[in-house]
Amino acid sequence: MERKEFLKRSALTLSVAQLPLFGQSNAEKEKMGEPKESNSSPWAEAEFLKDYHILVANLLKNPADMKLEGNWSFGKVLSHCAQSIEFSIQGYPEMKSSLFRGSVGKIAFSVFAFKNKMNHGLEEPIPGAEEINNQIEWKLGAKRLIQAIELFSKTSESSLRPHFAYGELTKEEYDLAHTLHIKNHMERLLH
Repeated sequence: MERKEFLKRSALTLSVAQLPLFGQSNAEKEKMGEPKESNSSPWAEAEFLKDYHILVANLLKNPADMKLEGNWSFGKVLSHCAQSIEFSIQGYPEMKSSLFRGSVGKIAFSVFAFKNKMNHGLEEPIPGAEEINNQIEWKLGAKRLIQAIELFSKTSESSLRPHFAYGELTKEEYDLAHTLHIKNHMERLLH
């Protein structure tokens, strides 16, 4: 990374860190002796894509009647998450402008990374992506997601394509982006 880029990212990170709208993470709360927020969903505990691989694989072994709030079926949500990972390798069909990716997109990703939490339109398809059938069986969506995670894990950083909104991301940043994306969708899982 060039020095100029490093300074810009450092300044942005420090600026974002000063914003009062961010709460403490569970890890920070534990260090301070506060109880961490409980969430009965195992999805809330997953930290990286490899954790999601394990969770999805366990779903396939122990089928359950999974339902989500909203209009998207569980199969469609899992397929959508897989589609996002696939596009990070193949290239996204539509991109935001380079100005957007270099400013608003970078800031949004920095905020999500800092908070370790993403908030986005949970029923918005990826721009330009092929429509995913809402009737897709959840097991097919789960298998697609596992395959996408495995493919991502084997893909070199130099082969990754820019994110349609966040722009250029390292493999580690992409891992975090995909993890937060999946986690955000799984927050709507009903038990």
